[in-house]
Amino acid sequence: MAITRKELKDNAKQALRGNWGWAVIVFLINAIIVGVLSWIGDFFALSLAISFLKLRDNQKEEKPYMAAFSVFTENRFVPECLNFILTSIFTFLWTILLIIPGIIKSYSYSMTAYIVKDMVASGKQVGATDGINASKELMKGHKMDLFIFDLSFIGWFLLGGLTAGIGLLWIVPYYQTAKANFYRHIAGDKFLK
Repeated sequence: MAITRKELKDNAKQALRGNWGWAVIVFLINAIIVGVLSWIGDFFALSLAISFLKLRDNQKEEKPYMAAFSVFTENRFVPECLNFILTSIFTFLWTILLIIPGIIKSYSYSMTAYIVKDMVASGKQVGATDGINASKELMKGHKMDLFIFDLSFIGWFLLGGLTAGIGLLWIVPYYQTAKANFYRHIAGDKFLK
């Protein structure tokens, strides 16, 4: 005996009747935990940008486990964390305004991690928005270039997905190294001085 979608929905409403408060709280707790873990994961991903920029610059960390946590080395945790938090907030706020401005701003801020890495390496004190402001300035006239660069990798990432993610073991390092090349090409050693 087949059940209709209407019956499924009616049964769900019946089960939730008198239990909406509980259901909303369970969802909120889960959403906050997943959101925080996702945010922490995104912050850890900054190590990829830093590690592959170092690889590109022939300064590779020989121990892969140290490279995987490079965001925590060389006194860069606080400046990377502050710039990351503010970049996330600014991008979110622009996205609330409209999706397209959010995407444009994410490209404006896209070089922040690289810039902060270079500033720290040169011994500069890095404030909470120094990397963000420098990235906005650096990306003037280059946002579309980076967007097209990212589009050129869509096929690779789809291929990686078709291999149950196994292909991503090679595709992500390829993408990260190419993106580090993009950064070094437009920034040169400007932030290392």
